Amino acid sequence: MSDDDILSRHLTRRDVLRLGLAAGGVAAAGAVLAACGASTSSSAAPASAAASVPASAAASEAAASASAALGGKLVIGAFEDGALTPFKGTILPMFEAATGVKVEFLTEPYDSFFAKAFQDGTSKAGQYDIYIMDDPWIPQYAAAGILEDLGPHGIEMDADYPLPFADLGFWPPREGPRVKGFETEEPKLIALPTIGDLQTLTYRNDVFTSGAPATWADLVSTGQGAMATGKVKYGFVFRGVKGNPIVTSFYPIFRSFGAEFFDGKWNPIFNSDKGKAAADFFVTKLKAIAPKGVAEFDSDQEGAAILGGDAAAIIQYSGNAIKSDDPAQSKVVGKLDFGVVPKQESAIAQIGIFIHGVSASAPNKDNAIAFMKWFATNDVQTALARSGDLPVKTPAFSDAQAVKDHRLLPVALAQLNAGAQARPRTPDWSKVESIIGTELNIALAAGSGGGAALDKAATQVKDYLTQQGYY
Repeated sequence: MSDDDILSRHLTRRDVLRLGLAAGGVAAAGAVLAACGASTSSSAAPASAAASVPASAAASEAAASASAALGGKLVIGAFEDGALTPFKGTILPMFEAATGVKVEFLTEPYDSFFAKAFQDGTSKAGQYDIYIMDDPWIPQYAAAGILEDLGPHGIEMDADYPLPFADLGFWPPREGPRVKGFETEEPKLIALPTIGDLQTLTYRNDVFTSGAPATWADLVSTGQGAMATGKVKYGFVFRGVKGNPIVTSFYPIFRSFGAEFFDGKWNPIFNSDKGKAAADFFVTKLKAIAPKGVAEFDSDQEGAAILGGDAAAIIQYSGNAIKSDDPAQSKVVGKLDFGVVPKQESAIAQIGIFIHGVSASAPNKDNAIAFMKWFATNDVQTALARSGDLPVKTPAFSDAQAVKDHRLLPVALAQLNAGAQARPRTPDWSKVESIIGTELNIALAAGSGGGAALDKAATQVKDYLTQQGYY
């Protein structure tokens, strides 16, 4: 899901420790005080690469087990988001009909649910059986020990999950830097993907007449040409507001230039030569084909530009992309197509998925485990895709009926295969993102100095992470 309607703050590593101890001393929480290196690079892997864990038992067996008459209830907690409407209206009634379990689906505003669910887990209050989380929550929740290890319950991440989605369900991370205390631990499966979401390109097919621009150079040159002829006002539009919005817009450019945010020991390296080149390109060449006030653009403004017919292209999350075909929202229905994001070295988009785990203190744990197994079956994932959400298992992306009704599906799968990555897995990412986004916004407003902005941000990030005990 898009970050513009999520997290205004994350708990820091020290907050996780404080809350864990206040709740009676969660042993794992102490491990978030400091960080250390991990073993492997965080370079993007294609979705076609199977998850490096054994395939689960046959789906039919899991479905049969989950569909046995269970009775009782199941309490699922989630944050409010329109993407959960098909989940609530279609999927949960299917589970109730299959199992006889009565599902209570409790939602709250994003920040409120984050805090309430975390407190439920650390205090072992048992208000919820399953938490539906935003994927950046996993470092906080897993390190605090409030998510059930799914392995002993016979749940495995099978090979039908795209690898970028699958990786988010493990703690400690299978790749990238790890918090101290977890660096030598075997990753455990503590959550499963719920609803997929990622960035893709939306473009005007009467501007890019040969299809989606393959490279950033193609996008800029064609966009400039369309502006010169008056076909569109802007070749490209994006969010430039400081903090999360501008960093989310910058992410696919930054990653496509081959840049990384951190090394294996949490040292900032986003101001590498590649990172600086991406930043300079962003604040000069992309700004030159964007609206003059783009440094103050957020979702409403960029959405109005593409749906109103003023912009030739945009990179956005699926919830906004699907508005392209809605005549109530778009003035250019039929002129907007979807594609993989442009590349420099590679074509990497940001992912931000819904992900669910069982509370370690769940009062209806058997029903929670049954739901996890049932929801992971390909038949249920196909139903999810047909209902209008992005599924989280590969076969459902190619279901003929789902694709007929939701043409973004094959493009989303193509993007997963081309390259897709989540934000760095640290509870302090929100602060880091705020620092980068503030400096980058200043450079964008000036129309120059992207590389220097990253240098300033790297110094500030290093100082902050030092204070948080990362080194």
